[in-house]
Amino acid sequence: KLQGELQAAQSAANAASTAAAGGESELQAAQARAAEFEGQLAAARADFDAQLSSQREAADAAAASLTAAAVKLQGELQAARSGLQAAEATAAGQLAAARSDFEAQLSSQR
Repeated sequence: KLQGELQAAQSAANAASTAAAGGESELQAAQARAAEFEGQLAAARADFDAQLSSQREAADAAAASLTAAAVKLQGELQAARSGLQAAEATAAGQLAAARSDFEAQLSSQR
């Protein structure tokens, strides 16, 4: 009877050992899959970071271009204003001279 219990215990130990070996194998496979996933995640993160950096650089370049265009337009607007003011002053001077000339002619005809 004792020998039967011993054999049963050995069978149980062998089964436990086989199950443990299977569990170890499954654990190693899961660890390999986890490592593969971590590698894919790191690659995806690096790709995302590169795209984000590229988009940020493009946005910065666009902002700089828009700023330069705004500065240029502001300069052109100021130049146009100055030209308009000069034209107004010239026209006012010519109008005053014409009025004065007209009044002189009118006075000489009286």
